[in-house]
Amino acid sequence: MTESTQYEEDALHHLFLLVEAQDATCMLNLAGHPLRIREVVFQMVDNGCRVSKVEADYYNMFLYDKEVTEIYDYLTTIIKVKFVKV
Repeated sequence: MTESTQYEEDALHHLFLLVEAQDATCMLNLAGHPLRIREVVFQMVDNGCRVSKVEADYYNMFLYDKEVTEIYDYLTTIIKVKFVKV
């Protein structure tokens, strides 16, 4: 049986992810409603990305060669991206 988790409408979670795609590797700093973050992660995996959760220290020490990009989607998930290779 699956466990159903109930979230408040204004719930906010924060997550750091290392995402590896065929043509790029990046670090994501996500903030938003837990169900929306889950949807974003499922979309990345569905598109062939390898996704792993990391700690904030790893995000802060992550070396990258591009500027940090901020993305705000229509359901207020905030994603900051650092690319290591493109």
